Amino acid sequence: MIRRSRARRRAGAVLLLLAVAGCSNGSALGTIEYTGPGGRIVKIQSPSHEGCHRLPGGARSVRNHTLDDIRLYANESCVLTEAGDDQRGRTGGESFYLGTQSSVAFTPGQSLWRSYSVVGGGA
Repeated sequence: MIRRSRARRRAGAVLLLLAVAGCSNGSALGTIEYTGPGGRIVKIQSPSHEGCHRLPGGARSVRNHTLDDIRLYANESCVLTEAGDDQRGRTGGESFYLGTQSSVAFTPGQSLWRSYSVVGGGA
């Protein structure tokens, strides 16, 4: 019985290492969770480091439970908005840097977050 238990633990550890190695290749390990305008909660599992990711319907609040930082944008193309078009009427672009294991809540007058990119992602 002891041998079987040790063998199972070793097998479980090997499978876990393989799963982590497979998932971490090009993706941010963990979950990004956002709340849409109607209160619907959406979870995104291990998003790719590559490219721009849309937040369908927009996000009122975002929780980053991945091992990577992300940058949120007020448009669907992950670029800063034109000067004068930011959420508070100030000159300059609009984005928000959201560190790992952090969250950002909706504030009155804010536009919805429409996309995000993983910081430092890609090769």
